[in-house]
Amino acid sequence: MAERIFGAEIVDANEDGVLVRELKAATAFIVGTAPIHEVHDTPEEQAKYVNRPILIRREADIAKLFGPFREGYTLPQKLRAMFKQARTRGIGTICVVNVFDPQQHKDDADQPDPSKVDQLDIIGAFDATGKPSGLKLAYSCYQRFGWFPKNIAAPGFDGLPGVRAEMAAICARIRARCYWDAPYGVTLQQLQEARGPMGSFDFQTNDTRVNLCWPMMETVNLDETSDQAGKVIPDHYSAYLMGIVLMSVMEYGYHHSPSNRPIKGIEGAAQDVLYVPGDGSSDTQVTRSNGIISVEERFGKGPHTSGNRNAGYPTQTSMLTFFHAQYTQDVLDEAILHFLDEKKDRNGSLARIEQVEDAINAWGIAKTGGNDPELSGFRFAFDREKMSAAYAADGWYHYTLEFAPIGIMETITVRRSININLLADALGLAQSEAA
Repeated sequence: MAERIFGAEIVDANEDGVLVRELKAATAFIVGTAPIHEVHDTPEEQAKYVNRPILIRREADIAKLFGPFREGYTLPQKLRAMFKQARTRGIGTICVVNVFDPQQHKDDADQPDPSKVDQLDIIGAFDATGKPSGLKLAYSCYQRFGWFPKNIAAPGFDGLPGVRAEMAAICARIRARCYWDAPYGVTLQQLQEARGPMGSFDFQTNDTRVNLCWPMMETVNLDETSDQAGKVIPDHYSAYLMGIVLMSVMEYGYHHSPSNRPIKGIEGAAQDVLYVPGDGSSDTQVTRSNGIISVEERFGKGPHTSGNRNAGYPTQTSMLTFFHAQYTQDVLDEAILHFLDEKKDRNGSLARIEQVEDAINAWGIAKTGGNDPELSGFRFAFDREKMSAAYAADGWYHYTLEFAPIGIMETITVRRSININLLADALGLAQSEAA
């Protein structure tokens, strides 16, 4: 019982944390290089855009914040690739980190040189005061913005030593997913070999938070100062795919697959990918069966994403190898954890236990109904079998969570046969005469 107040008083009877709410799901974190010295003149102004998380929600802000398209710099082009995928609801929120410092990364003529950026700049570090840089700034997004990014990429740099391992480690901690690009020009056989120990590059992982991308896309070089200005150049698929994922979450929801969605802002794929519907020898059959997200196009359709599975497939047999299933689990986990965070250190009475149970069940079960359910099933319960008086005395309370994601029609099999009895209908005959 609370302390008694002698005299009139008003007691707040509202229960903190009655509703379960999801955090932002259409969020991304991208690391790269930008010619910030072309739009920010002084070292002091430039410092505001070096290893600082900058939120961007509009394509129009790219040049103003990070500079124009320039060969050798990644961020202006990759951000453009992402924003080109937007539809009526946009693509959510992107946290951008530029690691290029024009005061530090210089050539022998003392001119800014983005080629001086290496894997250590991309990976980042925590300095003596605990301040992060590079990819490690993803950890600070929750304290800064109230959400962790759900998608992480470093297009053009993920092939450098240590970068992929760092992205995967960050994703495991903050419930995100990352994107790895295959090198330009690799063959389908090299792509398959890369999934094993003998590959010429490294795609050997079964992490359900890693998405493998092949091939590169073709886009127009928008750097008017370049000899290649206006010409078609290869560009990393990961930026386009991550933009499509954000668009898909905004337009349809995190429980939908980003596969079979149009890829915008490109001239086409940089390599031919054979796709014949119903043909088991198509290139897309090889990529899909190896957990690689590719591209497919046919007459009158244009380039579309192709692949529902992450790198966990085919070695893992869990449903989490589906892109949307891992995304769904992450959103559920995060929402429930943040709801329960308000309940910690409060009394473990039966009334409070049941209030937690009822609130989470009401939220989760509501996701199983309607015309576009987010879940196939949901159950949250106080674990009365595992719970004991000893656990209660130790302040340790146990619940169970069961859920089923929505299934994806990845393979559609039609059993076909010829029924000669149907000839009778066409000729107006009785079934017995047809027999």
